[in-house]
Amino acid sequence: MKVQSMASTEQIESFNLDSRQLARIESVHRGFLYQHFYALACLFRAANAGVTHVVVENDEDVELVLPDKRIYVQIKTRSSHLIFSDISGALSRFDAIKTEHKDGRRSGTAEFAIVSNSPPGPELSERLRSDAWPSGVTLFWPGKIPTVEQSLPAPWGNVSDGFVACCAAANTLLFSILAPETLVWKLAGRIMAAAAGIEPNANHTFVVQDLPALFEQLVIQLQDFPAPPLRYRPQEKEPLLVTTHRVRLVTGFSGAGKTSWVSQTALHTSDRLAYYDVADISGPALASAVARELAARLFGKTSGKLGEILLPGATGTEILFAIGRHLAESNLTATLVLDNAHRVPAADLVVLIEASPHLHFVLLAQPNAAVARIEATLGVEAEPLLGWTNETAAAEGSSLGCRGDYSNYERLLKLTGGLPLYTQNALKIAADNYGGEVDRLCAAIEERTHIVETAQELILADVFDGYNDDERRAVAGLSLSDVPLSQSEASGVLKATFGLEKPAAAAAFRRLRLSGAIQIFGADRFKVHDAMRPLGRGHLDVCGAEVARKAHEAIRDLLMAALPRDHDRQRVFLLLRMFVALGNIKPLVEMATDEIFHELGYMEEISEYLNQVVESEEIPADDRFWALDGLVFAHFKEGDDADIRNKLDRMDKLVHQNNLGLSECLAIGMKRMIFAARAKDVATVKTTMNELSRLLPQTPQHLRVAKYNYALALFELGMMDDCITATLDLIVEYYDLLGLTLADVMGKNPDKIFPLLKGDHSHTDDLKHLADTLDLQAKATKAMGNHPGLAHVHALKFYSMAHSLDSFVRVGQELVDDFVERHDYIGARDVIERNLMPTILGLKLTGRIIPIRGQYAVVLAYCGAFEKAETEMTRLLPYENGLDPRGRKELQDQRALIAELKRNPPPPQWQMPQRIRGAMLWDLGDPQQP
Repeated sequence: MKVQSMASTEQIESFNLDSRQLARIESVHRGFLYQHFYALACLFRAANAGVTHVVVENDEDVELVLPDKRIYVQIKTRSSHLIFSDISGALSRFDAIKTEHKDGRRSGTAEFAIVSNSPPGPELSERLRSDAWPSGVTLFWPGKIPTVEQSLPAPWGNVSDGFVACCAAANTLLFSILAPETLVWKLAGRIMAAAAGIEPNANHTFVVQDLPALFEQLVIQLQDFPAPPLRYRPQEKEPLLVTTHRVRLVTGFSGAGKTSWVSQTALHTSDRLAYYDVADISGPALASAVARELAARLFGKTSGKLGEILLPGATGTEILFAIGRHLAESNLTATLVLDNAHRVPAADLVVLIEASPHLHFVLLAQPNAAVARIEATLGVEAEPLLGWTNETAAAEGSSLGCRGDYSNYERLLKLTGGLPLYTQNALKIAADNYGGEVDRLCAAIEERTHIVETAQELILADVFDGYNDDERRAVAGLSLSDVPLSQSEASGVLKATFGLEKPAAAAAFRRLRLSGAIQIFGADRFKVHDAMRPLGRGHLDVCGAEVARKAHEAIRDLLMAALPRDHDRQRVFLLLRMFVALGNIKPLVEMATDEIFHELGYMEEISEYLNQVVESEEIPADDRFWALDGLVFAHFKEGDDADIRNKLDRMDKLVHQNNLGLSECLAIGMKRMIFAARAKDVATVKTTMNELSRLLPQTPQHLRVAKYNYALALFELGMMDDCITATLDLIVEYYDLLGLTLADVMGKNPDKIFPLLKGDHSHTDDLKHLADTLDLQAKATKAMGNHPGLAHVHALKFYSMAHSLDSFVRVGQELVDDFVERHDYIGARDVIERNLMPTILGLKLTGRIIPIRGQYAVVLAYCGAFEKAETEMTRLLPYENGLDPRGRKELQDQRALIAELKRNPPPPQWQMPQRIRGAMLWDLGDPQQP
């Protein structure tokens, strides 16, 4: 097991604990889908081939019944050649079935076929040619197709080819109004239901003469639904259209994609469906209008039944009851979709639903007070559509010619709430007016300088204008916060900004919650819906600069008050934005000089502002110096040497012109030494070391920091032996300072190490510096061609304890490389899946997501999972043009490496000796909840 993750353990859809089990599951489901498509292809051929019945999942996968014989078909899908053991069980069953026919217990003659997506292997090929091969049994595969029996389609190599072949067959039917793809998916759903023994084909049998009626029924059902989008992109955790719940309520603002979702999911649903837009139907007339339409749709082609249902003088509720009774008698179910359900009084919906207990209902509605009444009256809970994911938005952006990295698209989703219509419209505006640059569009919307009004503003303006004054003020004041606030905090913001008293604020919150304008998190936290925040921000601007300043100050103050007990990263990001908006320089400069501030990824949020600070002569010299110091530190971490020399020169100038103190001299001296070492300037390194030795206070803390920087300089100069010696001494010193021994760390997770630390004060800096030293030692050891042992593993533990997120991820990636170098590909995959992915996703380290996912794809390729690796790289492709040159090249190199590994496989997986593996697992500890 690996070291404990720094993020909360969450289920991550793209990853799994047992990759082999997942591969087996995927293979099984591919096999079932292939089988369903093959049965469908048989259905399409049945009438012309004289087949009277098609049976699925009975004695064999597919059985074709003809007047004088029965063909039994066993279907096999394999990723490699078919071998005899794959079919030996089927051959035994064939013998038993032959006996049934021979003894007269089954009518007609029996024929047998094995259909495979892959050719037979050498040993099975020999059996096929031998006289021992059973008579009446034929094996087919791609390239070896049935020549006599026209009822059997030619096998395909994979599921995709099968789908294409079925669509081509569907295109020859007389239902041109229905897209072939739609008919194929609908019928595949019917076959899957029949295979499970579900009505209307619970006996697993399709009667060929009934197929035209079935096709026509599907056409009628789908004509009711709005046309699906030409290019539909699914939403996050998209719900199924048909479930076991009898009444469901699906909600979302206009633009959330409710109608698109229902029309798209209808294509892949085998249940009987009907759709009605009830926006213009009066409540009392609802039951009658829906009942008569529904009866005609469901029973219009059934002889006699429509007349039984639509009796003269029957009321809407009586008709609905009759519909339900007839469905129950036939063991059928039907789902009725009612769009714009919020436009109908809840009481009238109750009448409709209670009158038809055998019908299922899906209600589509926009969030407002009516939805709350529907929830209360019907006893259901609204299911909001969650919008597009980052990947989906990137795919849409790429198709429109936009460029953006993961962070850019995350920023866009915060502005649009992820609602498909709003996101798509914003991307079109970016493509047409901002050169396709997503970050430029986001900046314009945030600064309220965009010149093209978005669909989001146009559509939601009517909603916003419908709010009363207090509600508009509440949305405006809270629109600055993209993190949930408690009711007390939110009330405080409105009091400080608008003078709104708590009771008035609470009343506004209640009404806004009913309208969907605020989202609830947990018991007592909420925030304005992301889609509504731009309108609130615009209203805040209308209220004037002084009011906006009060809102910023109120949010800043509440965050500062809560900071000692709540270190939530998103709250800190919000606090930084408040400092920037208010021009609060001191706290920003102080934070920029703190190593942990850089480790937590906050620097990017304020670097642009710090660059403005250093250019202003009105800012005190010491503030400008430390702002430069923070920027240089960030450049060092990023490996960006381009502007370091210029910034160091400016820092020198500030020190000498303003007689700044010892701390400033030491700070620039250390950085000049490292910069010179990177440039292999030995003379400058020695000169700077001598100057620092003269200035350096002889305290243990100052000496430890200096020793590390000297060791780092030795590393940059290529003096690896000296670097390793220096780091070894320093590691021993840090262990002693923390009160730890190596035995205290081996085999333990951070939560077991914390209680062993010396004293009760914070050790954050010392833990981080120990991890830095271990990391440096590992790098120097590797540079000499040796294995770093457990140095990276232990560095990870201490970075975790110090909450040094950036270094934790970086060293985790280096540990992955260590595993790959020694051909332990499974271990490398384990580090990413158990440690790195949970951390970057759980803590939303957006800048790290693309590099780690690219590395993950490479590791998958090393593990031989080339299809998964290529799929992952395909998912990353929409981001490529939005990356900086270095990131783009890294992704392209990873793609090229995967292709090379596919052509020339890597050395086999290293089989770790049991003794070593046991020691390794013991040291890495067990994963557990942080």
